Amino acid sequence: MNDADFCRRAVQANALVPSANPIWSPATAFVGCDADQVVITFDEGVPVAIDGETVTMLQAVQELNWRVGGTGQPGASTLIAAHQRLEDGTVEPDLLRFKRRVERRWAKLVGNGGWSSPLRTALDAFIATSQERVSGEVRLDLRDRLTPAA
Repeated sequence: MNDADFCRRAVQANALVPSANPIWSPATAFVGCDADQVVITFDEGVPVAIDGETVTMLQAVQELNWRVGGTGQPGASTLIAAHQRLEDGTVEPDLLRFKRRVERRWAKLVGNGGWSSPLRTALDAFIATSQERVSGEVRLDLRDRLTPAA
């Protein structure tokens, strides 16, 4: 499993291992881009473009780190916020409620060293199935940092 695969799965599971650092801290923010908004395109739950430019998972995280700024994991957190917003509009409510439980279990399992566990493999299969309709664009307002634009 490479870093890009791990990050893809973490985004699809809406899960990050908790960080001691805050996601966004204006006091320590560096924003490398003066654009007010960013558009992230997803295909089956995977980010594939930023502002119409094709990106890999690693490139998406790096670009968003630069644009969003802050401390902790701002690029990955931004992807997860955008992904959740798209899921809210594309995944059937019962499936989405259950998936939220699964993603918490996935994060706990991975955070506790269970990457090689058969349970993680099974949870990945469920998550992948839940992402079949999670395709589209999400526009985020960078002026409010991590707050999806209306």
